[in-house]
Amino acid sequence: MTSMFYSSAPARVCLYGEHQDYLQLKVIPAAVDLRLEIFSDYIDKNIITIESKSTGKTAKIKKDIVKLRDKKISFSSYLEAGIIVLKKAYKEIEIPSLNVRVMSNIPIASGLSSSAALLVGWIKHLSGILQLETENRKIAELAYQAEHDILGVPCGKMDQYASTYGNIISLICTKNPELKKLQTPDFELLVVDSQIPKFTSDVHSRKVKEIKRVIASFEKKSNISLEDATTDIVSKLQHNFEKKDYKTLKAVVSIKEDTEKAEKELMKSKPNLEKLGNLLTSQQNALKEGISVSLPLLDKIIDLGIKYGALGGKLTGAGLGGCVVLLTSLDKEKIRSKLKQVLNLPVWSVKIDKGAMFEEIKAS
Repeated sequence: MTSMFYSSAPARVCLYGEHQDYLQLKVIPAAVDLRLEIFSDYIDKNIITIESKSTGKTAKIKKDIVKLRDKKISFSSYLEAGIIVLKKAYKEIEIPSLNVRVMSNIPIASGLSSSAALLVGWIKHLSGILQLETENRKIAELAYQAEHDILGVPCGKMDQYASTYGNIISLICTKNPELKKLQTPDFELLVVDSQIPKFTSDVHSRKVKEIKRVIASFEKKSNISLEDATTDIVSKLQHNFEKKDYKTLKAVVSIKEDTEKAEKELMKSKPNLEKLGNLLTSQQNALKEGISVSLPLLDKIIDLGIKYGALGGKLTGAGLGGCVVLLTSLDKEKIRSKLKQVLNLPVWSVKIDKGAMFEEIKAS
């Protein structure tokens, strides 16, 4: 008998809580049925060979790797980082020689967490082959460590947890994240790719520093924690901040409040879809006006989507490019068709999906 190994991890959209996870605030991501798949089998060589069928990129990695060959972010560096964190976590393991094929229908640099799906799928894959019986939380944490600690990407934990666990979840991204599964309402989602590349490390390197500076200033001046802040409190303290900083602070707190409202709605047996749509659009306004990570094309996509019947929409991901997610209840295909016709951009009709998975396929 010979074996082939298979793993898969989903893309995610951030429904509520953009730019909140690295502030250790609540986020509500959803896994969607755009997926990355990994196939492998054993080879008689002291190396791992990897090919991306989607991009044509290839990599060869030595099994005994203990640090990145090149700190530049790349397809191979992500795979190396996955191996490195597994070796740190399980010092007794020996990585096998493999021939690996990666296939994905998640667009890259689009705000759908293709990088998290790659790391989650890869770590899940190796853990399965090595029979480590690694639970979901461990997979998500290792994927986060690979991206944040090894690769130096200033990300939060939302993407890795969303891709690992799947479904719609509420997540507070503290050191030991608090997680709960939420309802999957009878809604429809459309994802529109602006085809403007979004690079999380680039956006976050500027925005994380800026937002954390503003929050630190607020907490010092008010003696109130961000967790306890409200838009009313922020408005009363407006005179203590420069105009730009006040808009950023108000946007962060507004997104925090909207996310709490969305969680309460998504815990109901029959959530109010119109309210959920309005909360999406409210968060988009905060991202546009306060955090300044929207773009004219993203705004246009959302405006058109709502004009054609969507209940609401927002950018998904760090911003300044990437995708928009629209929430609809009726005539989803009609809205999708109109958007494709007017915008000439990729538009996906997506469903809420399960999380990462692994299986061994035995063949004679």
